[in-house]
Amino acid sequence: MRPAEFKRRFYPAIERVCAQTGLNPLFVAAQAALESGWGDKAIGNNLFGITAGDKWAGKRQTVRTFEYFADDRQGGRFERVYSISRTADGRYRYEVDRAFRDYDTLEEGIRDHAKVLSAKRYAPAMAYRNDVMRFAYEIARAGYCTADPTDYANLISEIARMIERV
Repeated sequence: MRPAEFKRRFYPAIERVCAQTGLNPLFVAAQAALESGWGDKAIGNNLFGITAGDKWAGKRQTVRTFEYFADDRQGGRFERVYSISRTADGRYRYEVDRAFRDYDTLEEGIRDHAKVLSAKRYAPAMAYRNDVMRFAYEIARAGYCTADPTDYANLISEIARMIERV
């Protein structure tokens, strides 16, 4: 999906939920675009790739995906491991079946994403929620993703600018 179609299709729901949660809709849209491949790889109204751990009581959808870790001892956390290979940067690339949260509505998925970001580990980032780049940096630094926080913030900022321009 192209950025203009992504914005037309998803941004109104993102704005509605962000008006309730206090998150910056431009950040949320940029993160959703990154995590879902501009909406093309969204799993059951889950634009953010939120996984369904043991405590998740809602619907789930198992998807074959890739995960990256510093070691090769993470296989037990997945439903099925197809392969583990070493990458050029020394990390390990796992091809696995992983359970993701599956939401009935787009708004439900966006609200749950806001709930994830309201966890204690991201509390320091909330001071920067209106600054797309700094907020992205702070949540990455707090462990939201395995990417370098500066790289993640730059990528989110670039996507946010693309969304703003359309």
